[in-house]
Amino acid sequence: MGLTSPSVAATKRTTATTATTTTTATATGAKTVADTVAAPAAAVTPTKGPDTLAIDVGGTGVKASVLDPVGQMEHERVRVETPYPLSPQILIATIDDLVRSLPPFDRISLGFPGMVRAGKILTAPHFLSSEGADGKADPELVKAWNGFDLQGALVTAYGKPAKVANDADLQGAAVMSGEGLELVVTLGTGVGTGLFYQGRLCPHLELAQHPFRGTKTYNEVLGDAARKKAGSKKWNKRVRQMIAILHTLFYWDHLYLGGGNAAKVTGDLPAGVSVIDNTAGILGGIRLWDHDEL
Repeated sequence: MGLTSPSVAATKRTTATTATTTTTATATGAKTVADTVAAPAAAVTPTKGPDTLAIDVGGTGVKASVLDPVGQMEHERVRVETPYPLSPQILIATIDDLVRSLPPFDRISLGFPGMVRAGKILTAPHFLSSEGADGKADPELVKAWNGFDLQGALVTAYGKPAKVANDADLQGAAVMSGEGLELVVTLGTGVGTGLFYQGRLCPHLELAQHPFRGTKTYNEVLGDAARKKAGSKKWNKRVRQMIAILHTLFYWDHLYLGGGNAAKVTGDLPAGVSVIDNTAGILGGIRLWDHDEL
């Protein structure tokens, strides 16, 4: 007779015991082993991520909403007219009024129409005059905005982590596909641009301040004041001239037209050009936390 190892013997005893238990349980009408194994495990509720207060500051309006962890609005977008004169302190107070009607949030994203670096405002072209976006610059407002730490001011005001970026960069983050060279142009009070290559944000350029026609800048020829003065037909012709110039300059793979006046662009657009919804300025708020380079 051959010898059986202790491990094999233990296995045989375990198998026999299991078989006996199973037969007895079945005879008494209790659940079988197969029934027990088939029972589903209790559902595990995933941990909820952070909610984001997303703010879009513009020359005519300040908009905000709260986004859930996947970027869906938890509340319809709220908006107030941009007050003038607009100092940094008045902007914070305006945001505070908007926040009162919104759900709680864990962090803040803000898009600002100017050059932003490390959360600090380097240029605020629409907010330098007490008369409005196109008025004469007020030295006191110039001084107030120059280098203002808007990101730090939001952290102080709400006790929440905050990020501030250029508004066109933020809109681009919401719609970019991540393929090739993608350019976002916002048409509103002024003109904003954001450039992305393979999904990564390129260094920001204040193209709006660059000459577009003679000595007149993109802002002066394509901004809202120029649109109202020139009329829809002439303004749309200028938009198409801009598209052609920017394609020669960047040779982009796709161009997105956003901002409040993008909806006023009429007629067929060239291949590779599309109009995006103005809510992108809000929805980009969630992407600001996903991309360290923004």
